[in-house]
Amino acid sequence: MIRKSFDNGPQNSPHQSKDESPPVRVGDGGDKTYREWLSLRELSVYADISDRTLRSWIYSPTDPLPAVKVSGKVLVRRSDFDRYLERHRVKPLAAIDVDEIVREVLGGASNGR
Repeated sequence: MIRKSFDNGPQNSPHQSKDESPPVRVGDGGDKTYREWLSLRELSVYADISDRTLRSWIYSPTDPLPAVKVSGKVLVRRSDFDRYLERHRVKPLAAIDVDEIVREVLGGASNGR
């Protein structure tokens, strides 16, 4: 496993892009090691989401959360998780074209769907 160490400087450095989230600190309080791959337990702490919800996203038949299984342990790359959340961002109601959705549904119903 590749580990990267960072100094204990500020979380939001001026060199960090605004879209890039800070690395996740893992281990006990004295450990200054950061990892790219997170276990479900670590990911649930990172995102404040239950293990059960994460597993349902990983094993979803449509648009699953990318993950790997190594020796029975499920790991998720933090950057993949962040991109997954971005793809599932809630759209403002004003951005949803309800009329178009109704037209598609009614068009499908008239075509025998």
